Amino acid sequence: MSEDETRPKRALITGAARGLGEGIARRLARDGWSLLMTDADPAIQQTAAAIIDELGLDSERVIAAEHDVASAEVTEAVVSMGVDRFGGLDLAVANAGIGGVEVDLVDLEVADFEDIVNVNYRGVFLTCKYAGKIMREQGSGNIITVSSIFGQEPYPRVASYSGSKAAVIAMTLAFALEMAPHNVRVNTIAPGYMATEMQWAGLRQRAAHARISFGEEVQRVWDLVPLGRHGTPEEMGALVAFLASDEAAYITGVTLGLAGGVVRR
Repeated sequence: MSEDETRPKRALITGAARGLGEGIARRLARDGWSLLMTDADPAIQQTAAAIIDELGLDSERVIAAEHDVASAEVTEAVVSMGVDRFGGLDLAVANAGIGGVEVDLVDLEVADFEDIVNVNYRGVFLTCKYAGKIMREQGSGNIITVSSIFGQEPYPRVASYSGSKAAVIAMTLAFALEMAPHNVRVNTIAPGYMATEMQWAGLRQRAAHARISFGEEVQRVWDLVPLGRHGTPEEMGALVAFLASDEAAYITGVTLGLAGGVVRR
């Protein structure tokens, strides 16, 4: 058995302090991956420590770093740190994202628009760029971006969010064609209504705008979803684990929905 077959696989996960990113990290850690977890929130250190403690892992297997994904310099340094620590990179999950304020486009502040684009689109670009360079040189790797069903069918009062996620989908699919000759697979996951703090914040804004209770807004969402509930970070982790596995070796350049039956074109 070769050294490559015995060593843990190595992953970078952005936006991993909570929510979907934390769910991805927990699943991959349980599956034996070495992880570099990053987030702009200093709480990333506590999240990584909790995963190490709960799963009884070697502290060298899971490391954490504060990371402004919109900074080219910081993102390049973070990717280099992961490669230096683990000797390479098998998977990069460009998960970091923000929801932003929910408001009609004409009332959206320019600064709020720029925040959404910087994190949701520029941040994904930079993660793909620097992780992709390493994987192209290796001749192997897997990149997964996180978009949204609202990037496939835009939603009112979140036009800038929808636009940023549509851009991620288009960029990811083009990037997949560029990287295929280098044995690097690139896909995007488009979650729907997921049980995260970012989702609850959005539903509170929508409830206030509609002058209904938070509970009523949650029920409205459940009525929209054929499976009748929110998805979970654990289910996001399971999908990433599949896409990163050899069982998905012939899947690249696709958008996979995780939306409980909500269909977007």
